Amino acid sequence: MPKTFLFRLRDKLLLGVALLVGGLMAGVLFTLDARLTPVGVNALAEDLERTRKVFESFVSERTENLSDKATLIAGLPRLTAALDVKKPKFDAIAATVTELCLDLNETVRAPFFLVTDAKGRVLFNAFHIPEVNKALMEGREPDPAKMKLKWNELAEGWPNVGKALKGQASKGGFLYKLKGEDPKTPERELAFQTVTRPIESRGRTLGVLILGFALDDALAGQMKGMTESEVAFSLQKKVFGSTWTGAQLPELTQSLLTVQVPGNASAVPAMIGREKYLCLFSPISGMTGENLGDFVLLRSLDKALAVRGTIRKTILFVGAIGLLLALVAALVLAQRITAPVNVLLKGVDEVGKGNLTTRVEVRTHDELGVLARSFNEMTAGLADKERVTNLLGKYVAPQVAKKLLSNQGNLGLAGERRECVVMFTDIRGFTAFSENMAPEKLVAELNEYFTQMVDVVFEHEGTLDKFIGDAIMAVWGAPVLFEDKELRAVKCALKMQDTLRMLSVVRVSKGQAPLSMGIGLNCGVVVSGNLGSDKRTDYTVIGEEVNLASRLCSKAAPGQVLLSESMFRKLKGLVEMKALPPVELKGFTEPVKIYEATGLPA
Repeated sequence: MPKTFLFRLRDKLLLGVALLVGGLMAGVLFTLDARLTPVGVNALAEDLERTRKVFESFVSERTENLSDKATLIAGLPRLTAALDVKKPKFDAIAATVTELCLDLNETVRAPFFLVTDAKGRVLFNAFHIPEVNKALMEGREPDPAKMKLKWNELAEGWPNVGKALKGQASKGGFLYKLKGEDPKTPERELAFQTVTRPIESRGRTLGVLILGFALDDALAGQMKGMTESEVAFSLQKKVFGSTWTGAQLPELTQSLLTVQVPGNASAVPAMIGREKYLCLFSPISGMTGENLGDFVLLRSLDKALAVRGTIRKTILFVGAIGLLLALVAALVLAQRITAPVNVLLKGVDEVGKGNLTTRVEVRTHDELGVLARSFNEMTAGLADKERVTNLLGKYVAPQVAKKLLSNQGNLGLAGERRECVVMFTDIRGFTAFSENMAPEKLVAELNEYFTQMVDVVFEHEGTLDKFIGDAIMAVWGAPVLFEDKELRAVKCALKMQDTLRMLSVVRVSKGQAPLSMGIGLNCGVVVSGNLGSDKRTDYTVIGEEVNLASRLCSKAAPGQVLLSESMFRKLKGLVEMKALPPVELKGFTEPVKIYEATGLPA
């Protein structure tokens, strides 16, 4: 039957080419990533480092600008005069300072503008302008409800204010909690870069001035316009300003919390949403030198390596075309290879069906051509071997014939001594049986008898030596050796008697005469080999042991299986036997001990 394959040779060739091209493409892409990625990352990191220097310079410049303004304002005579009174009244001083600071606010332009007295009480806060001043600025009547609002902030506990009240100026990051006008409104925490200066006169500290600019989205956007980098201000695990929109802010905050800030101020990667960034952190120091957080500069690593993606797509496109061309070439090559192979395969199928006359035609002059010629020679040899097997099958069992042919070097067909079992069978009363029978019928009935008897011999792997008239001679141990040849021979003899009895029952039912036979068995060393002339030979065994088996057969009564003493010794305990009186046999000077095989143990 035709064979089915999970993968045909052509499929394997195509798969091999595909894997080869795919492997080359994967290798190129791997090399590309291995070389371009570090180059791109290093270039981006260097760009971020330059951006950080620009950023730090910008922040330092703005801080110094505020410091200069703070120095000028803190030295204004109007401000020091307002604060330097012998019996100060807080509300009066606050009103005076507020009017002065509002006049200066347009010039200062600092989102965070705050003045305290010598006790740290806030006199002016740009976030909490009194309603009277605010209404005057806006050209409207004051709101009576808002007139009642009193902020009364005390900044004495702030670290920068405490230092300033001791005459020390400071600058740095500052987190300010802004209260709303409505008490129910929650506080908002804002981040500033600030400058704090003491307000002094004649060696005395009269108050504190704080100026600052906000670290918020507006500043981050301004910085992005200057550096083309994303910017975020991360203080106390919270982002106070960035170039990200509101929807992206939680992702940014979460990502910055998980990033381990390196101690060597180098850039580190971070995933924000689905995009990979390279981040560089610049610390934000507080008013007392503590670390409040970081200015974070971010550049998209995915966008920076986009050129790698373009090259990768080009390689994939070229590789796909190359793969297609390679597959077409492989298909043509595979067809040239598999066509002869398929012819050979069909020939193999025919041989498998038993058609040993099949031949294949492969006209190539390569290894496949040699293979085809070898196949034809093989089938011719198989046909010859089949003929020999069929011929041997007429003399030995098919399995014995196969053993002989598979072991041609040890057939033992030359003359040699072997220990064998020889069996003779003979039909009793054959002369009377055949006397008045037509030759054609006699031959037919003998063939029927021989067919069944020979089948039993072959069933027990015996070698059919010859037919002698109505007698059969069979051998075990030549040309094929058996360790249990004696037992095989006796089992065969008993089975032959049983088979003949059943055949006789059938014959009687047809009105034919029953048949009976005697069997003699002997074992011993004989001479085996091909005997005859140059023109005809027969494989047989000869010797005294053969003669003894023949004589035992002549003494056996109908239905009897006689054994020699040597057989008796070999089969003791394996076969049921009984001793008979010794008999005189032709060619033997002394009476011969004989035994009858009656059956096999239950």
